[in-house]
Order: sequence, then C-alpha cells, then structure tokens
Amino acid sequence: MWRLPDDTVQALHQWQHIRQTGAEALRLETDSVPAWLLTAADSLGLALFVELPITEEPARQLRRRWPEAREMLRRLLAQIAGHPSVRAVGLARLADTADPEACAYFESLRDDVRRARPDLQVYYETRFIEGDRCGKAVDFVLLDARDAADPLQLLRRWQQAHPTVPVGLGRLGTWVRADTLRGLRVPHSPEWQARYLEHHLNRLQGAFEGWVFVYRWQDVERRRPALHLDRPFVEAYGLHDQQGRARPALDVVRGVFAGTQTVFAFPAGRSPSDSWPWAVLVGWVPIVLLVLSYRLSPLFRLLGARYFRAHGFYAEAVQYGRDLPTGALSVLGLAEGVALGVTLAVTAAMLRESPAAAWLVGLLPPELATPIVEAVRTPSVLLLVVPGSLVLLGGWALGVRLLSRWGRRTGFVQAWTLAHMPRWPLFLLMIAALSLKPDAGTGHVLLALWLLVEGWALVRTLRDVAQVVAGPGWLRAVLAVLHPGCWLLLAVLFGLSRGLYTGHTVMLWHLLTVR
Repeated sequence: MWRLPDDTVQALHQWQHIRQTGAEALRLETDSVPAWLLTAADSLGLALFVELPITEEPARQLRRRWPEAREMLRRLLAQIAGHPSVRAVGLARLADTADPEACAYFESLRDDVRRARPDLQVYYETRFIEGDRCGKAVDFVLLDARDAADPLQLLRRWQQAHPTVPVGLGRLGTWVRADTLRGLRVPHSPEWQARYLEHHLNRLQGAFEGWVFVYRWQDVERRRPALHLDRPFVEAYGLHDQQGRARPALDVVRGVFAGTQTVFAFPAGRSPSDSWPWAVLVGWVPIVLLVLSYRLSPLFRLLGARYFRAHGFYAEAVQYGRDLPTGALSVLGLAEGVALGVTLAVTAAMLRESPAAAWLVGLLPPELATPIVEAVRTPSVLLLVVPGSLVLLGGWALGVRLLSRWGRRTGFVQAWTLAHMPRWPLFLLMIAALSLKPDAGTGHVLLALWLLVEGWALVRTLRDVAQVVAGPGWLRAVLAVLHPGCWLLLAVLFGLSRGLYTGHTVMLWHLLTVR
C-alpha cells in the first residue's frame, strides 16, 4: 500500500524504487489519482489498485454513504479512463461484510464499474473469513493479514469457506517498534520484521497464486489511534521509516520479488529483559488488606457473617449503625479500589490486541481517544482508579447522608457500608484477571464480567438502601441515579442503543464473535 506524498519528484522516485524491487502491483491509498501519476504507472508497467476511502464502516453506514460513494466512484472512473495500468477498484476497506445488509452496497457499485469499464475488476478488503457474506458481490476479496501468525492458513480458511470467490492478501507485514533495540531476538525490531516477511513470502511462493500486497512502502501518520502500536498515531509497518530510511525488510522484499535471494542473515541481538510483574505484586495488596481486616477486626468478621449468612440481620445492623467497624470498612473500600485498578490495568493490556477495542476507540473524538490510548499503552495509569473509586463512592455516601432526611436518617459510615459490601466480587475478578491466559478474548470476557459485577453490586446496594433508608419512591430513584455504577451502566446502554440505530453495535458484535 502506498500513500501519495506531497512532493511530485519524491512520488516518481518512490515508484521507480518500487518497480526495481520486482513488485508488479501497487495499492493506492487515495481516491483521487493525478493524470501524471497514471501516465507514470502506464510507462513503468505497474498494475494499480485504486480504492474508495470507505473504511471500517458498519453495513448500515455503507447504505447511508452509498450516494457519496457512487459520486466518488464516478469521479474516479473519469480520472482513470484510458489508463490500462488501473486493474481494479476497491469499494471499501475492513467494512462489516459479516452483515448481509452490506452486500447491496457492493453489488450496486460493482454494476456501476462494469457499465463504465467492463475490463476493471472490483474488490473489497475484509478481516472476516468464515463469517463473510458478500464475497460473491465482487470479483475477488483481499484479507487483512497484518501481524498474522500464519497468513497462508488465512487463505486456506477462506478457500475452504468460499471456494468460488478468489482471494488475496491485502496487507502482509508486521509493525516495527520505535526504540533503538535491534536484532532477531527483539520482538518487532526491524530485523524481526524482515524475518517475518522472509518466512511468509517464501511460504506463499508456490503455495498460492493470487495477489499478495506487502504492507507498506513507508510509515505514515494514522488518522485513528492504534492500541497495539508503541506510537499510536504512526502506521509503523513500512519498508521505510517516516524519514525515508530503508529497513532490512526492503532487501527481503527485493530479493524475493526479483527472485535473486530467498535466504537472509540478520544479527540476533539480545533479548529485552522481562517486564516487572507489577500487577501480581500490587494484586497482593487488596488480598493482604482483606485478610488483615478479617483477622484483626472481630466486628468486620461479624459484619461479613451477617452479610452472607443472615442478610436481614446485616440490613438491621446497618440501619441502626450497630457494630460497624469504621477502620475495617475504610480498608475495605481501599482494597476494592486497588482490586478494580489491577483488574482494569490487566484487562487494558489484553485489549491492546483487540480489533474490536481499537475500532471502538477510533470512533471517539480525539480529546477522548487520546487519554484512553495512553491508559491502554501504560496500564499502570489505571491504578488512578483507586482514588477515583474512593471519591465517587464516598460522594455517593455523602449524598445518602444528606438526602436521608426525607427517609430514615442514615450516617456516612452506614452509607459507605451499603456502597462497598456488595462489591466483594471485585476480588474474585482480580484473581481471574491475574490467572487467565492474557489475550484479547480474555480481555473481552473480563470487561463484560466487570460490567456484570457493577450491575449486580448496584442492584444489591439499591435493595439494601430501600430497606435501610426507606423513604418515598422519588428518594430511592434519586439515590439510584446518583450512584456511579448507574452512570456507568447508563453510558454503556446509551452507546449500545445508539449503535443499534447507526449499525455500530452490530459491527461490534461481529468483531467480537465472528471469525
């Protein structure tokens, strides 16, 4: 894939170098191709794949953007008329092709292309394989194989699931780290990238006859942040860095494409040291605090026994403020905050490899996306959840204290107890987060379980509030709305319900569940 630079001379120079590597085809990351560039492609013998700038859209948004896409396609077809170097037109990149509703978009634009240029083929790029539903609407499909452990296996899966639809690889490559560590033993070093391309390009030769596009010629700025990159706004997959300096992978691509060399030697380097297991160490803090409170506070033991074994006695004790260990309850709030912070930090690290999480973050405005990306890249920042949890739940307890004048008078410690006792599942969730296999799927499950725990704790808290504070219905409703857990769940429900209208919720579900 190649993006048009601002300098015309630089563009022509790059194309000459691309042709010298032995490359036969080039994907253009633009919907407007200057005439001089098309003439250069004709003279160099490059096959061009031009694409509409429709990226990562749900099926419903494809339908809504169809008039805009049709107008862009009309202009594009007028620009490329008379230029045999243009072989195919891409209709969308990474759209929700798991939704059959998207197929009408591709069929309509395909018919427009065939009426104007019967010799042109049409395609789209997708991340869905078995779940794809629109392959028959185009001439062929390109798969996104960035960072794939086995790109050849992706092709075989597609051929098994859709034997009549031709397929190729739209993006073959792996990203390069920004620091100065070098060598094959350093994950995502330039040498690591070169070995990745050497291995998979050699495997694909002779085993696959379709189009294979190396991703990409040069690093470029990203419009949306990427969670898995160490530079979120730089697409660091290039054979050259942003300054135009060649990486070792360029020699690999040149040797394999030109057929002059298939085996390459690179320095091994030194493996980077393992990261400090801070999450496990910090995870012991809430466990130790909980054990100490249970061991040193007889009233805390009594409160716990009442909560789990005789909940009516627990509610009565809170209602009258009897046998409430203030110190141990304060420690409980701190321990739950630490447990939540560790859980979210570990989950955020797992979600760095999640296409669904990256897509969701990309939908947010930059002022919201940037801090989220930084939190995911530096999970320890999420330990700020500890004071945040204490402040929010402490504020709610203070609100109960002030508003209880319209019901049964309730003190701050009583309200604090109501807020924190139902949140005990956070300790189990933290243990699960530290114990399960760290991958994107586990991160999705942990995030869903956290929302479930917050919802369960909210219901339990409000049930106890109805018994302890009593009062009119409007008072219980106000206390429910003021609870931080209610804010969280309302925000999630609002986002999902709005996404049902725009189609984004359907695409999110497909990214989470469809292969």
